[in-house]
Amino acid sequence: MRKQVLAAVAVGVFALGLAGSLAWAKSAAVVEIPFGFIANDKELPAGRYEMRVESADQNRLAIRNLNGDHTFMLNVLTRLADVGDTKVRVVFDKTEDGKYFLSEVHMPTMDGFALQGAPGKHTHKVLSERTEN
Repeated sequence: MRKQVLAAVAVGVFALGLAGSLAWAKSAAVVEIPFGFIANDKELPAGRYEMRVESADQNRLAIRNLNGDHTFMLNVLTRLADVGDTKVRVVFDKTEDGKYFLSEVHMPTMDGFALQGAPGKHTHKVLSERTEN
């Protein structure tokens, strides 16, 4: 009887872990960005973008321009604590010369992702939108 209980617990733990890993795989953030911006040294135009976690260890994000259908892979510098956001939150660094650099992406129920932001002095601009799966 004890072995059966332990086997049932092990299956339950495995199922919960699998469900959690599938949840990040399905998470996609769709954001309308009203200005041109720079992401990992690539200049991207204003438009509608989908952002999706692309690796099991969550160290890469894919950003896809829904207007032009181009996809770029972004390396995550570090993970940021889940702050309980109910909407997608995207943070840009704005430099003194008016350029925007994508610096953070936060998705509901997930840790945030810090990206290569602006060098030097800058301010922050935050966009918040709904999540689509």
